[in-house]
Amino acid sequence: MLAVIEGVAAELRRMNVPVSTSELIDAARSLRAVPPADREAVKAAVGACLAKSVPHQDAYSIVFDLFWPRDDAAGQRVTDERRLFEQLPDDELRKILLQALTAGGTSTMREVARVIVDRHAGMQAGRAVAGTFYIFRALRSIQADTLADDVVVLDPPAEGPTRSLSLRLARERAGRSVVAFERMVETEVRRLLVEDRGAEAVAATVRSPLPADADFLTASTQVIEHMRTVVDPLGRALGHALTAKCRRHGRRHLDFRATIRDSLSTGGVPARLHLRQPRPSKPKLVVIADISGSVATFAQFTLQLTSALQTRFSSLRSFVFIDGMDEVTDLLTAGPTIRDATSRINTERRGFWFDGRSDYGHALQLFKEKYSDVVDSRTTVLLLGDARGNYHEPHAEVLAGLHARAARVFWLNPERRASWNEGDSVLAEYAKHCDAVFECRNINDLRNFVESLA
Repeated sequence: MLAVIEGVAAELRRMNVPVSTSELIDAARSLRAVPPADREAVKAAVGACLAKSVPHQDAYSIVFDLFWPRDDAAGQRVTDERRLFEQLPDDELRKILLQALTAGGTSTMREVARVIVDRHAGMQAGRAVAGTFYIFRALRSIQADTLADDVVVLDPPAEGPTRSLSLRLARERAGRSVVAFERMVETEVRRLLVEDRGAEAVAATVRSPLPADADFLTASTQVIEHMRTVVDPLGRALGHALTAKCRRHGRRHLDFRATIRDSLSTGGVPARLHLRQPRPSKPKLVVIADISGSVATFAQFTLQLTSALQTRFSSLRSFVFIDGMDEVTDLLTAGPTIRDATSRINTERRGFWFDGRSDYGHALQLFKEKYSDVVDSRTTVLLLGDARGNYHEPHAEVLAGLHARAARVFWLNPERRASWNEGDSVLAEYAKHCDAVFECRNINDLRNFVESLA
């Protein structure tokens, strides 16, 4: 048991999860409070000592499952139910799965997961792989991308005035059930990999960065969505930092009454002047974001950040561009989720003008023609993009005009600093007209940007 805890702690440290020696000792002591044979109790007790945040808990759960696979004995034991499922064709197996997803049949879902992994994953012994492709092949065989919709069709909500709400709740329940099934498939694949190569070898191949360390340009859509819990508080901190900076730079006026009152102690001579604190007015913010294919995942993060900033400013206007320029403020305020807003942006071709290839110069010109009046002396302009314009004219003079009118202009670039100004990057042309340019490849870089403003 102690070897399992030591292995889990060592792997968490490799993933940049902070685990101190005292926490490791606490984790070992926690075993006294739970039955050692109760896997879930041990997992919860050790996790309470080693995982201190939601991202850390997700990483811990994956690592613990590798070093102590879930239901290992059951996975090796062939049940009568599984023997029956092994004889069924894929379409019949899928029907049984749909019924289990509808009724919450966990044991049936797990047996189906084991059958499709054995039948379709195509696992090869000895290969140093993370198993992602094995998982993909197994889920593809069961058409996992349409399972949630089929569950709703199989058990539709009744007609009535609340049908739309019932339908939405049914979709959410179906989605959660499908996610649970997908995790069962992942667990089965990882269990077989651990049997073949050992927990430490598998952990090295499945190791992924924490959400705060994930690169925006290479992160999966799922990782970007999970950043929401980190982006929201950072968005609030960014809004507070910009507001406080505006307040510090505001003019302070003489408090005549306080000055006269204080002068009574010095014979009527106003020896000390009292100034009124500036009114804590919220500044304006304009966000201009590149949503082209080269920074597609970064664009999703940008929309999340913009949504988190909505309530921190007296006026927040959001714009997206590829080779055109369009405002999306209405989509971010009206849409129920960022995914819905992103879908509408793509469907309505916002930011698209001619060929859909990045053209920063033309996009800036369109901003000047259509939206120049949104920038004034109280406005902070936040540009997000890699400044790669496919060798088009950069028209940096447009940004110079914005900088002359705005309070501040900041640029966040998702590329490594070493790649700036290489190839078709013209960041140097734009940097001349910015108060500061920051590398923003992950959440930690964004946190550094916020702290630099504080």
